[in-house]
Amino acid sequence: MTETLHYRLPWQSSSVYPGAHPGQMIGAGQLFKRHEPLIASPDPRRIDLRASVLDPFSGYRVRVYQQQSTVNVYLLADMSASMAYADKQQTLIRFLLTAANSAFGYGDKFGFIGCTERIEHRWLLPAGQHLGRVSALAKQLEGLTFTGSAKGLQNAVAFLPAERSLVFLLSDCHFPLPQLRALLGSLQGHDVIPLVLWNQDEYAALPNWGLISFQDMENHATRTLFMRPSLRQKIVAAYRKRQNDLKHIFRAFGSEPLFITERYSIQTVNRYLQQRVA
Repeated sequence: MTETLHYRLPWQSSSVYPGAHPGQMIGAGQLFKRHEPLIASPDPRRIDLRASVLDPFSGYRVRVYQQQSTVNVYLLADMSASMAYADKQQTLIRFLLTAANSAFGYGDKFGFIGCTERIEHRWLLPAGQHLGRVSALAKQLEGLTFTGSAKGLQNAVAFLPAERSLVFLLSDCHFPLPQLRALLGSLQGHDVIPLVLWNQDEYAALPNWGLISFQDMENHATRTLFMRPSLRQKIVAAYRKRQNDLKHIFRAFGSEPLFITERYSIQTVNRYLQQRVA
């Protein structure tokens, strides 16, 4: 059974193409928008006799309706080395296919921007409605080894359209906070939905005692620590502080992040999306 993302927009799309979301255009729709003179909207079937009688200029008034429109949906993906840890890479691929199928189901266009040290054209998929290209991209990602950092995220806005788009930002956000602020600042013209992938094994599964070697997956630097209860508590506290810092930064830019710390499920994401516009 195909999973579906039930996303809704808390804003009006400027697209001229009919779709499933509130739009700025007038046309076929159920939601009354305003009255206009018959000469401006020449559709006699929609003449409002009451409004016409009340018109001080004795003109015919026509009811016009808000058109439902399409939107461009993008997945902006962190493909750095840290995203190869545990099941993050598989979650990215699964979400890619789910988001694309859902966008096509709504009649929207879907695009993908994958970011490592830089943005490579092979990880760019312009917004369109080609499921075959999305499936081929997913297969390529299956056999890819994620390496390096996610510095390419800073240039992602150059590959987004000028009109407001819905952008899912999928990352573990294991990069400097100033880099995140710069990224969100560059994306302020779009509706950003942050999905933060964390694995509890990174911090919650640490033992109370013993020697533990840690390796930075991006620069491969290693460090050996003698674990003890007090150090374990400090590490867990540092993760909690990091989570709070990330929440504050996202909220400062008008986005509420969803931290996916346990097993990924589309039901969890859909509950978050429903609360977002409730």
